Amino acid sequence: MKRMLILSVLITSLAMVCVLRADPPGQDSTAAPPSNLTPLMRMKLDRSKAILEGLTLEEFDKIASNARALRLLSTESGWNVIQTKEYASQSRDFQRAADLVAEAAAEKDIHRAAMGYVALTVRCVECHSYMRKHRVELVKLEVK
Repeated sequence: MKRMLILSVLITSLAMVCVLRADPPGQDSTAAPPSNLTPLMRMKLDRSKAILEGLTLEEFDKIASNARALRLLSTESGWNVIQTKEYASQSRDFQRAADLVAEAAAEKDIHRAAMGYVALTVRCVECHSYMRKHRVELVKLEVK
């Protein structure tokens, strides 16, 4: 059961990475990946990857320390790029998910930590989707 849960988390994470990295229609897949990530988002991505590594190796200290680091990153001034209720709610949900991962790791509960990581990843995808949509709406307003 434990291995099945970990395997399902890994498959879900891999699928999400594949979807996020898929080339838009008409773009060359051999082109270099975009390097327009802000330093804050690069740190977030690195910490997220480290949590996944910790989960696969059952290194609870690595899981907890990187989840706590993500939580701290979410309080940096560069994190709050827009001031809307929805964005604030997205940030709070992310923080709760990071806290869940850290708590589960401290309790050495790999299953709860893995599920928390999935929730954390979903929060990232949801927020990034919101940001893309929000920016599109801002562009549309400027055109009118």
